Amino acid sequence: MTFSSSNWPADFVQRIRTQFPETADSFIEALDFNARVSIRLNTQKFRIEPNLPKVPWANQAYFLPERPVFALDPLWHAGAYYVQEASSMFLERAFRQIVIEGPKIVLDLCAAPGGKSTHLNSLIHDEDLLVTNEVIRSRVPILAENLSKWGQSNYVVSNSDAKQFGELGALFDVLMIDAPCSGEGLFRRDPEAAKEWNLENANLCSVRQRRILAESWPCLKEGGYLIYSTCTFNPAENEENLSWLKSQGGFESIRIPLQPDWNINEIENDGIFGYRFLPHRVKGEGFFLSILKKTEQTAPVRFPKKFKTRLQKAAALPDGWLQNPREKIFFQHNDQLKFIPAQWELEILHLFEKLNLVKGGTHFATLKGKDILPEHDLAMLNERMNEAFERIDLTQEDALSYLAKDNFALELTSKNWQLASYKGIPLGFVKNLGNRFNNYYPKEWRLRMQDRSNKKLWYGE
Repeated sequence: MTFSSSNWPADFVQRIRTQFPETADSFIEALDFNARVSIRLNTQKFRIEPNLPKVPWANQAYFLPERPVFALDPLWHAGAYYVQEASSMFLERAFRQIVIEGPKIVLDLCAAPGGKSTHLNSLIHDEDLLVTNEVIRSRVPILAENLSKWGQSNYVVSNSDAKQFGELGALFDVLMIDAPCSGEGLFRRDPEAAKEWNLENANLCSVRQRRILAESWPCLKEGGYLIYSTCTFNPAENEENLSWLKSQGGFESIRIPLQPDWNINEIENDGIFGYRFLPHRVKGEGFFLSILKKTEQTAPVRFPKKFKTRLQKAAALPDGWLQNPREKIFFQHNDQLKFIPAQWELEILHLFEKLNLVKGGTHFATLKGKDILPEHDLAMLNERMNEAFERIDLTQEDALSYLAKDNFALELTSKNWQLASYKGIPLGFVKNLGNRFNNYYPKEWRLRMQDRSNKKLWYGE
């Protein structure tokens, strides 16, 4: 039986039949099935072993039987887990092939909305630094929000072009490029992507990807690793781009160990190994990934003796709010109190001067007269001192009211700052004013969903 769906562009179907002649029917038929929903847990906040099928190539990742309304789960807002496409979590297997001694600096170049950045933030060590970037300005806020909710502080957020990173010098040990692509792998999850697909756009994507590769390649250290991925099946955007890169610079291809029952296609093209996720073989969506180790000689970055950018010493600091204060550099920007990891001071100053850093440090408090007010970043932080603030655990209904910044009754006995929490996981700050309380959840993040009737949780009550 021959399958052909009118849902998919004719040129796309024709190429799939040419590219996968023996399995094209199964491939195209699989596109008509619903996409699987998968989540990845943030074990720094949420420790649970659900009775669910696991995503085999990623730890702490699971398939859900159906898609709940995540916006009505307070733990989703709290950063307890991330809803991420299963195939893209193969990044974890690639990252485990990286062998670098000592602390490393990692760049996620095309990062919004933050799935791979939060994943990387879980994979790197506390002493490492993650630089996460998004070139499209309108997509930066959701990236910064998701990283804040994840609860780590060893990251900065940039809104810069690939060329600006290439001009930094060889600063990074790992360069992740989840390249903007024609989106073929997302057709069954997002039918709109199929409507926008055409041959011309796919070709333009390939050209843009080569530009991104060429411009960012100089920022990778000798012996550093490039992880390149797309959500397309198109060879021109995948293996052919890497073959082109081979003619531009020196690297060796790194193989990733696979289990047979994962049904991932390992391919080799021009001596470069790539890994394809095909819809009729895996539970995830279409995806491609390859990992390369840079071998060409590259001069290390030399920092100036004095930077133009200076971090103003904080005028006052709270006591007992943060773990390991000696490992942090505290500074003040206007009335904002921030910190960065002390061991990465030179690198972060270099980024301040060369890039558009949207978030260059954790904004944990604000000065207001003689008072120091805690900020939402502090509520989300995993390294906040547990005893610093009393927690008030809310019901699901009250937690949603808190997230929506609606009025609701809340009994507060203390007049100190307190953490509104759900199932013990902080959502944000409240403060008792006597006859009422102030809700300090960020207004730009507030829950706007009016219909809250379907509050079923995937992990149960």
